[in-house]
Amino acid sequence: MAAPVLVIYDSGSGNTSRMAEAVADGIRAGGREVLVKKAEAVEVSDLQEAPAFAVGSPTYFSNVCWSVKKVIDESIALYGEGGGYALRGRPCAVFTSSGSERDARDCLRMLELAFGLHHQMEVLPGVIRVNGQAEEEVTQRCRDLGESLAGKLRA
Repeated sequence: MAAPVLVIYDSGSGNTSRMAEAVADGIRAGGREVLVKKAEAVEVSDLQEAPAFAVGSPTYFSNVCWSVKKVIDESIALYGEGGGYALRGRPCAVFTSSGSERDARDCLRMLELAFGLHHQMEVLPGVIRVNGQAEEEVTQRCRDLGESLAGKLRA
């Protein structure tokens, strides 16, 4: 049996948590098992074992929260010569909840740089939730993101 797709997140107000659950629902709808974990509980081995993963963070000053940054920092063990680019080519999805569109785009860019540029993963276009958006719309976009991530594993 294939390892589950991992959904990593942290949430301050509950918005990113709801997004993570919707991404997980989409992954399940795409026919894959999923494991949802708060960022502070994620180990490097979780990243290494997952065939794909999604990462969600609330946006703080245009950046990711500390616990997601910790996952990124610890992922250095899987990067470059020491890690041999262990994540190269795997699909990854990113999402954030923010007070403003500009800050959210900056936060997504940080996630794209870490996983796309450095780890050389295939990063899907991210989902942004900005205060005031219709919750149903955000939930559907997150489900679609999860389904797309699961679909990358079938391709």
